[in-house]
Amino acid sequence: MAGRRPRICAFGHGCSASGPLLGRQRGAMTPDELDRQLRTLSDHERLYRDGADPAPERRRFVDVGGRQVMLSRFHAGKPGTFGIPSAFIRAKRHSRFRNYPLHMHDFVELAYMYSGHCLEVVNDGILDVAKGQVLLVDSDTVHTIQPLSEDDILVNVQIDKRYFDTSFFSRFDSDSIVTSFFVRSISKGAAHDSFILFPSQESRRLPLFMNELLCEAFDPSPRSEEMADALLTLVLAELVNVCEQNASSGTAPIASPALDVLRYIEANYRTCTLSGCARELGMSTSYITKMLRSECGQTFKELVQKQRIMVAERLIAGGVSSIADVASEVGYQNMSYFYKIFERECGMLPGAWRQHCLEQAQNR
Repeated sequence: MAGRRPRICAFGHGCSASGPLLGRQRGAMTPDELDRQLRTLSDHERLYRDGADPAPERRRFVDVGGRQVMLSRFHAGKPGTFGIPSAFIRAKRHSRFRNYPLHMHDFVELAYMYSGHCLEVVNDGILDVAKGQVLLVDSDTVHTIQPLSEDDILVNVQIDKRYFDTSFFSRFDSDSIVTSFFVRSISKGAAHDSFILFPSQESRRLPLFMNELLCEAFDPSPRSEEMADALLTLVLAELVNVCEQNASSGTAPIASPALDVLRYIEANYRTCTLSGCARELGMSTSYITKMLRSECGQTFKELVQKQRIMVAERLIAGGVSSIADVASEVGYQNMSYFYKIFERECGMLPGAWRQHCLEQAQNR
């Protein structure tokens, strides 16, 4: 992505520049002030509470499978509104008391339950999102939310998909295709119709990172662009930690069934087969094939090869094992085939990759 990194812009309904933050040092908001801001009822929320609908004419609906679904598009902050306009990110508090229709959007939504809980209906399934949990909803995913009470504070961080460029992905390099699925499922070129509910309620760091990010959104500091970018990276990194920790403990986040297949591949990549995976997970081979093509854009065989090569890259970079031993370790007996697949996935042959990693290490 060319140009400068995005800035966080204003919150949604009911936020204005006329509050107690005027006339003070920028970026000085405290967690207590943030809490008061989030809990204060906006004019829109008072109307929703009283049964009124303040802006029905602005809604656009499309037909999805015979149902009328509201389409929401990403709109960056406008000059003159509270906070700093952003080309790629905006944060807003979800309006309480509102009967929200079925909807989908063209951006990635990170919904953080700041207080209380909410019931989200995603792809016709009901999720009870508790305080401290995060629901990541990809674009084109049909969902809605039941009306929130006054103590239920839900904050939505809306992220334009253009935010996720190559440099962003490089921050989360890993030899786990579970992590790869998480970061790539929100990138351009994938089937954007999935979600992940992160059981992050026990995370010590996530509330700290989120509170600072929200303070930056409400009360931008002089270095808001850099601060917001760093804080959002910390939030996403902690969610990757939560995802992987729960995957290893056997209490994986609620997500697309594709994650079950990817975890199976990750654990059995040396010898796994499509038929064996189908038996283990109680799915048909045709269902797995169709689902992986839709959600990952790849076949089962391609994902197995990708996982093997990701592990091979790490082993070769370590410089301890011979390339032949690495090939055997990750499941390849035919060396010519291993070299072909490695070059296709990595962009260079194994020997060149080892030399490249060695030179990088020497230059650090």
